[in-house]
Amino acid sequence: MERTRKVRNLWPGFLGVLLILAVPGAAWGAEFSASMLVKDDAKIMPGKIQVSNGKMRQEFTDERGQTITIVRPDLKVVWVILPLQGSYLEMPLTTKLPGQFIQIPPGAVGKRLVGQERLNGYDTEKYEVSVPVSRHMEKQTYWMAAKLGLPIKMECRERRFSLEYKSIREEKVPDRRFNLPPGVKKLDNIGGFADRVEE
Repeated sequence: MERTRKVRNLWPGFLGVLLILAVPGAAWGAEFSASMLVKDDAKIMPGKIQVSNGKMRQEFTDERGQTITIVRPDLKVVWVILPLQGSYLEMPLTTKLPGQFIQIPPGAVGKRLVGQERLNGYDTEKYEVSVPVSRHMEKQTYWMAAKLGLPIKMECRERRFSLEYKSIREEKVPDRRFNLPPGVKKLDNIGGFADRVEE
């Protein structure tokens, strides 16, 4: 039971973003680098994202240190890496596993175009949807950039939460950015990952 509580407490921190975003869809041909800005109530967490032909690398740093998440559709895996601890967790990439791109969740209903807006150098269409969360429907807004084929901002006013890609640079991303760092140790389960985080 104690281990279960430990694991549950882990997800709102390092891996919380994993639970918010849905698996990337058809727009995997985009190739770019960008900074990210997550706002969760009063907390602001900057990050970086790199995308290349379906592969994705995302980096965040908070009070617990740096976390790198790499999505590899070609290998059907997601790697969550803690560089300072020299370890990583491998999870299967399935249609049900949350991913790292901002994307309208598959369970969203009532998708509605509410406007058009120039955002971070891109013409976007602004959509409002309702998403089932716990026992109620939550309104979320997405800014879809047609040129990239994916949203570049998501906002939920109810939770005072937003995630946005800024300083987007359409550029070639080296393949090595989507590989595991040399020397990192694979952990067998989330429990082991939680133990390393709490050391």
